[in-house]
Amino acid sequence: MIATVSSHEKAELARAAGAHHVVNYREPDTAEAIGALAPRGVDIIVEVNASANAELDARVAAQGATIAVYADAPGSTEVTMPIRPSMQKNLRWQFVLTYTVAPEAKAAAVRAVSAAVAAGALPVGAEHGLPITRFPLAETAAAHDAVKDGVVGKVLIDVA
Repeated sequence: MIATVSSHEKAELARAAGAHHVVNYREPDTAEAIGALAPRGVDIIVEVNASANAELDARVAAQGATIAVYADAPGSTEVTMPIRPSMQKNLRWQFVLTYTVAPEAKAAAVRAVSAAVAAGALPVGAEHGLPITRFPLAETAAAHDAVKDGVVGKVLIDVA
């Protein structure tokens, strides 16, 4: 697994989470760095900023790869698709929105993730690559501000 990150801090978190390789996309020629790690291309790309990364994704994707898009930059509503490179590689652009997934598929995913959590396969905390920042319910506004300000990891609100 190759993770792309924007900082040294996030690189360390990605390694702690199990990434085999980490590439800082703010350094020159991300595509070249990924290509050195995966010379035949990447089979599955999990994309969180398609409007910024569509061209890069098409460059580093393997023949027949899937690019799963489940997020984008805040306020972004459009993406320019690299049509010819996508066609030449028979790429599949799969957009994912959990709210509209069929109930049976969502239930199967919940069962699979629940089993993984129960088996200890998805640990959390900075030592596992996923820092947790907690707020009491009374500080929900502060939690919102933390997310807006780009806190790294997950923000949780304790309601009990």
